[in-house]
This record gives sequence, C-alpha cells and structure tokens, in this order.
Amino acid sequence: MSELDATSENPVHSISVFMKTNDSLIVSQAVGLREKNGSKARTTDQFRIASSTKMFVSTIILQLEDEDKLKISDEIYPYLNDVKYLRLDDFHLYKNSAFAKTISIEQLLSHKSGLTDIFNDKQEAFFGRVMQNPEQQYQPKTIVDLYFEFGLNKEAKFKPGEGWHYSDMNYVLLGLLIEKLDQKSLSQSIRDRILRPLDLKDTYFEFYEKTETNKSRMHQYVGDIDFNAVNTSFDWSGGGLVSTHQDLAVFIKALFNGKLISETSLQKMTTTEATYENHLPYGLGVYKSVYNGDTFYGHYGFYGTYIGYCPETKTTLSYCITQAMPFFNVYEFVNYIVENSK
Repeated sequence: MSELDATSENPVHSISVFMKTNDSLIVSQAVGLREKNGSKARTTDQFRIASSTKMFVSTIILQLEDEDKLKISDEIYPYLNDVKYLRLDDFHLYKNSAFAKTISIEQLLSHKSGLTDIFNDKQEAFFGRVMQNPEQQYQPKTIVDLYFEFGLNKEAKFKPGEGWHYSDMNYVLLGLLIEKLDQKSLSQSIRDRILRPLDLKDTYFEFYEKTETNKSRMHQYVGDIDFNAVNTSFDWSGGGLVSTHQDLAVFIKALFNGKLISETSLQKMTTTEATYENHLPYGLGVYKSVYNGDTFYGHYGFYGTYIGYCPETKTTLSYCITQAMPFFNVYEFVNYIVENSK
C-alpha cells in the first residue's frame, strides 16, 4: 500500500479501516506496524479518537436536556459563572466588547460561539509549550489559564451566533457544564452514561481515569513525533478518549438507534448547517460527510481518525490513519476503499 511510508517527514506507520452494515462486516483491515519498528497493527488495536470525543460530550449534553436539567437554548453564563478561574466576564471579547453572557449551550455544541481555539489559533505557541514538558498533566484550569495567557479571550472571531469557527474551548465549557450538573468528573459521567451501559470495555478517558486495559495500541504521530510519548491531557473534553473501531461502532449504532438520546435530540444533533467554503456542514458535535454517495454523520479526529454512521444504509465507518499530517488526501483514500468494498 503506497500510503504507508515510514521514512517520510510525516511517516504513516499503520492504517486501519473498519466498516460494517448492521451486523455484516464489510471491511476490517489493518496494515503496517503499530509503531516504528513495532509489531503488526491489528483492527482490534486501541487508538486515540481525538475530537471524535466531542460526539460523546454532545450526547451527554442532549441526555441532560432529555432529563430536563437544561435546555440547549440556555445561556452558559448562569451555569458556570461561579467557576472563578473561567473569568467568564472576560472570556469572549469581540472588538473590546464582552459577549460571554449571550453564548448559548447550542452555540458551544455547534461552534457558533465565536470563541478562538487554543490549538489552531495559537498552534505554534501551544505545541511549543507542550513539547517543553511533554509529560505535564493538564487540568481544565490549566487549559483555561493558557487560553488567557495567549490572549485568546481578546481575539473572539465574531459575536455569538454570527459565524462558525471550530474551537475546543467550546467543549471545555461543555465539559465543565456536565461536571456541574452531574456532580462528578467528566470521565465518570462518560463512563456512567455511555461506556458502562453499552459495555464498551476498550474505551477510556486517557490521563483522567485509571484503566486496566492491556490491549495493544496503535501509535499516532504528528509529523515525525510519536505522540504516544506525549501526555495529551490538554485534549480533555475536546478529544481525550481512547477506543477501538469495535467499541466506536457499538456507540454510534446505539446513538442512532435511540439507546442514548431521544429521537428529538438526535434530530437536533444531526441537523447540520454550512460552515465555510471547502469545509463540511456541522450539527451538534457531528459533521455531515458523503462517502460513495451515502450520507454519514460523525466526527473526525486530529490524528487521522473518523467514526461515522449512515442512517439510510445502517452502515458504520471507522478508520485510523495514525498521522496528523499525512502526505495523501485521506478522504479520497478512504472513499476509494468504501467505493470498492461493496
């Protein structure tokens, strides 16, 4: 497979693709090595799902709405104003005016708050900081402190509701909201509300909970850096889960079959709107994508990962490229596999 290249500046050591319709397996293939000079990759290996974690967080927010503990039209400010380190009055400054009081939960879910992103908008500064101390354990407060240190609070992209800009800071606030309403850690909420009920034994919230899993794991790279050697606790609510294709398939099928949220909530989640040119439509923690002419709802992750579901054909698609900056077009590559798998 020409997409495997262990010698380039952005090495791709392994690729794993998993696809099933109902209970029929269509594709389950892994090629390459788990890591440089490592053993062979398998389709059952664990990997960081990165931003696909946002689907889990969005699911819990919609569960809380189903339980009448919030409305997604509510503003976030009254819920979190007592979290002093958030400094909410200064959290969203646009043209020197403060707008945090008008940000709704729905705008956080759909990236319409205007908040800047600690990773993408200050990428060089952020990754420089991470690599100074790759073993540092982050907490939500650490992430927020960096957001203010980088001056991102003063660089909001637009007034809430007046545009679209992808930002993990939206999901930091949502993670804190879940902790506030559930009165437990976010990792425990995810475990109690999703992992345990669905018996997802190979999924866990990395760096925030103890796990007894001894499953093999694919290493994921950013350029030539093996990020499995980096403490990525800064991903938290925006991307902190480790999982497998099989667990992700169970999760997304349950989500679309009414096992986790109501039909009304699922409708809200999957109602997508245009974002900006050459970028996919987005709903509440889900992207709308088309593979081989079929519409999938799901989420992409930083290290070349994806989990999605096509309600029409009842098909699950999950893949892991193990490289954040691959030298080939991942969508075209996966779409070719999907086209030729039937």
